[in-house]
Amino acid sequence: MLLRQTPLGPTLVDENSVPRFWASTWSMFEGTDLAPSTLSQKLAHINALYVHVEELGGSLDDVLSDMDLDKLGNLLESFFIKLRNVPNPNGSTLNRWNTAFHFVRATLMRLEKNPAKGKPLEVVLGRINRLDNLYLGLRPYRPKKAFRPKALPRCVVLELLDALQPGSPTNPFRSETTQWRMLALVSLMLYQGLRRGEALLLPANFLKTEREPRTGEFRFRLSVGTIETEDDPRANVPGIKTDTSIRTIPVAPQTAAVFQTYSENYRGRVDHGFYLSSIRGMPLSLAGVNKAFDPLTEALSSGARAELLDITGSDRLRPHSLRHTCAVVRLRQMQAAGVPMDKAMMNLRSFFGWSKDSVMPLHYAKAALDEQLNESWNDKLDDRLALLRSLPQ
Repeated sequence: MLLRQTPLGPTLVDENSVPRFWASTWSMFEGTDLAPSTLSQKLAHINALYVHVEELGGSLDDVLSDMDLDKLGNLLESFFIKLRNVPNPNGSTLNRWNTAFHFVRATLMRLEKNPAKGKPLEVVLGRINRLDNLYLGLRPYRPKKAFRPKALPRCVVLELLDALQPGSPTNPFRSETTQWRMLALVSLMLYQGLRRGEALLLPANFLKTEREPRTGEFRFRLSVGTIETEDDPRANVPGIKTDTSIRTIPVAPQTAAVFQTYSENYRGRVDHGFYLSSIRGMPLSLAGVNKAFDPLTEALSSGARAELLDITGSDRLRPHSLRHTCAVVRLRQMQAAGVPMDKAMMNLRSFFGWSKDSVMPLHYAKAALDEQLNESWNDKLDDRLALLRSLPQ
């Protein structure tokens, strides 16, 4: 089983709640740079190998400690056959094998450095390389689909923003507090391009204000990062994807007004330091965000859902689609303003937290030039007066 919450982070334990030794060692050495959600997923894949060996009456920790390469090879091969013996292996199956195999490889390489084991490096590497060839056989039969940014069509966004208006007759949420929470959440993803985890990790005081010395106007900004000292009670702890995801980005005054209104009037008195809070006063969870998008989908008209299906391939609203939409529209705005493409790519990397080697800006550049998307969006992203009609005077 997987014990997700310990002082040291996600940890694998057996049925007696005893930590799995080599999985814990791997986690300390290999998992320190991974987000908690990613580490939990990888540990779940590794646990599948542990369970498989136990079903065969053995102990993976013992086999690894003994460096019994013949037995280990047989166990990996039987695990491979178990994963492969399905009609259509998918990406999850591939990830499970890949993670489990590289866990074994990393553990053997670490044990090989122990002179007491007496296993020459060439012997260990030879067996590992032979097993590594199994990886090629686990690829799905169907070709991998090209990445396609799922930017929302304009009619969907307009209906979504109308439904999100606090007090709107089409708003699917009864509670005024929930209405403002959802408006703030969607604004973070649609206008600021934040991922779910990034939005859920924002501290209560994330919005910073500074006065422009020359004009006297107020400027707003937010910083994406982590709360180092905050104990997170959520079962699936949100995380920052990469180091480059930590960034500071500007916030338009209209959007800042939404964030401030929720914080000052609807967040409530809670015992945690995160900005977004659930109806029960706990930090909003990843599952809670996903669940909240179901009524937003139901609030769309049949025509909007048909266009949503036509353009994105799904008739359901997904949280990450808001980030896709933000990236496509931001790029189109820069193109309309005559910003050179190389500078536009640099701006996108900074705003959305992509590394200099990431190809994500290129995907969005293609999407921004797509004729269908061009017809779907005509207005500036920052033109959101209709969204703010219900702000207190």
